[in-house]
Amino acid sequence: AVVSTQSTGGWNNKGQLGLSRENAMENMPVPLFEEDMEIDYISCGRSHSAFLTKDKSLYLCGWNKYKQCSEDANEDIYLDNRLKVNTPSATDVVDVVCGPWSTYFTTD
Repeated sequence: AVVSTQSTGGWNNKGQLGLSRENAMENMPVPLFEEDMEIDYISCGRSHSAFLTKDKSLYLCGWNKYKQCSEDANEDIYLDNRLKVNTPSATDVVDVVCGPWSTYFTTD
């Protein structure tokens, strides 16, 4: 089986790269996830990102001023507390798109 690694780099002042709070700027490449999380698709907004996993879970991180990552959080979302989007039971997230200040996703 072929195993791929997702990497990132650039400005991370709001956690939009999926990295920890200490990393405000990163040179490429920096591996995104060290744990066993298989990413199927990534979408980036202006300062937030969405990660759709192969098991159809959706994680969000980055700037949350307009609640584009969570309506429950009042601060930026970093790797150490990235949010898994809760969907109704037996519902998978099948697609995600980030706009500059928003996040759209489709469930199955």
